[in-house]
Amino acid sequence: MKRCSKCEMQKVYRDFYRRKRGERAGQYYEKCKDCMKARGRNYYHLNRNRQLHLALIRRRKYLSKAKEYIARLKDRPCQDCGKRYPSFVMDFDHRLGEKKFLDVTRMVLGGWALEKIKIEIQKCDIVCANCHRIRTYGKYMLG
Repeated sequence: MKRCSKCEMQKVYRDFYRRKRGERAGQYYEKCKDCMKARGRNYYHLNRNRQLHLALIRRRKYLSKAKEYIARLKDRPCQDCGKRYPSFVMDFDHRLGEKKFLDVTRMVLGGWALEKIKIEIQKCDIVCANCHRIRTYGKYMLG
């Protein structure tokens, strides 16, 4: 049993969070989970505009990083015709037989984790827009 320093109630250890970093990693916080959650909600309420602004900054930073990564990947010749085009002309085409989860672009714009996006990219070939249209037409004609 442990006593919460905020509400001063005796609670079991599972009602307390553990520290993850620092010298006291592995030790329990002094405040119980309920008091910590209430503190977080109160802080957000008092600092809502700042928190929203910081979230916007993080999202823009992520998008910039993800778009840069995608542009670097697309900086190669088309796998079908062998011609080199700017990255915005290159597409990710899911290979036949690969289970498509979501379009790579939608994953980037949706803020998916870069690791998940990389997994989806492994299922794709990088081709120019013209070759992608030809491939897609062929897929639908074949059934």
